[in-house]
Amino acid sequence: MADGVGDPVLWGTVAFLLNYVPILGTALGVMIFLLAGMLTFDTLWLALLPAGLYLGIHLIEGETVTPMLLARRFTLNPVLVIISLVFWFWMWGIPGMILAVPMLAITKIICDRVRPLAAFGHFLEG
Repeated sequence: MADGVGDPVLWGTVAFLLNYVPILGTALGVMIFLLAGMLTFDTLWLALLPAGLYLGIHLIEGETVTPMLLARRFTLNPVLVIISLVFWFWMWGIPGMILAVPMLAITKIICDRVRPLAAFGHFLEG
């Protein structure tokens, strides 16, 4: 592996699985890669390299590439996103806010697939 930690299949699998845990997955991944770097290397800069690479790749893929690709095909009404965030924050607090947009997106996908709900799906579209 380019960062010298070794066993790329293991680290690739860890990164793949942590990518599906919103927010906490990235934080946990950085901590795991930081620990692995600290246990593998003697110098601080080399020890920070695996965590830095993981975070950099995650930021490029998760915060730039994927949203640009998804934005071309999938849109939600911005007003409904804000209303959803406020409503679910009121209902469940911070966990509700974290889950508000995915639940709204799932609702739109279901409405787009079920013909009697197609009009509501169109309403949810931006």
